[in-house]
Parts: sequence; C-alpha cells; structure tokens
Amino acid sequence: MSEEEDIKRGMDAITSQPGSRIAHVFGQLRHLALSRQPADVTLYNGNPHLDVKIDANFIYAMMYGASAEKLAELLSAIGLSNGATVNIQNIWTINPMPIDGFTRQELAEVNLQEAENKMGPNGETLRKMISDTYHCSSREEEDRFLRRFIAS
Repeated sequence: MSEEEDIKRGMDAITSQPGSRIAHVFGQLRHLALSRQPADVTLYNGNPHLDVKIDANFIYAMMYGASAEKLAELLSAIGLSNGATVNIQNIWTINPMPIDGFTRQELAEVNLQEAENKMGPNGETLRKMISDTYHCSSREEEDRFLRRFIAS
C-alpha cells in the first residue's frame, strides 16, 4: 500500500461516520490546534484540563504523510499546553475559551439562571451537564465552571 493510500485509509477511519463523536472531537481538535485558541478539555475519566492549547503535532504529521498507525499513535497521546497528554477516546467535551481569557468582572456578571434550563438530550439542566462533564464535587465548583462555560 502506498503512503498516500495509507493516509487516506487513516483519514477515512476518522471521518467515516461524519456525525460520529470521534469525527466531531477530531474536527474540534484540528481547529483548535491550528487556531491556537485555548479550551477546556473534559475527560470521561479524569479531571478537566482548563485553558489549554492543543499541540498541533498530529495535524503536521497528517500534512506530511504520517501513516494511519502513526496518526492513531498521535491521537492516543494528544499533547496539551499544561504538559498533559490525552487520548482522543477519553475526551468527553471540548469547550473553546476566549483567547484573552476572562476578567473577574466578566465571570461575576454571568447570569446563572441559564444553568437551570433543561438543555440535555434527556432533559438534563445545563448545571447537571457541566457538573457531570467537569466532575464537580460541590455547588461552588459547578458555579465556577458554569460561569466559564456560559461566558465563553
């Protein structure tokens, strides 16, 4: 198999189901890696990574002909600006954040009433979804992450 066919096979595997969770996460990662916009990355297992930038190595590898196996390896250890690595399969949500961050005043002015609106596919409130994805252990943590999410 040629290198070009190998790359195509790898990309087809990622995007074979355009509406799939992995295709969506991959698209977000690609955009954020290239734009250098920070994001909160929440995980199924583990604490969230806040205001991190995504390392673009997996994008550059694709551009320069990495094999499907190499791409899979890179996507199993995506580098974050805080020094952590995450597996694309463990990413729950990616919430883009402002490039310049937030001021304390901006966060304080967020109306938390929106948090009580039912927005989830099963009638979950925004508060419940943020609490779950950010693995909050207190109302204070929920409010902190809700303010970040709503302000973004």
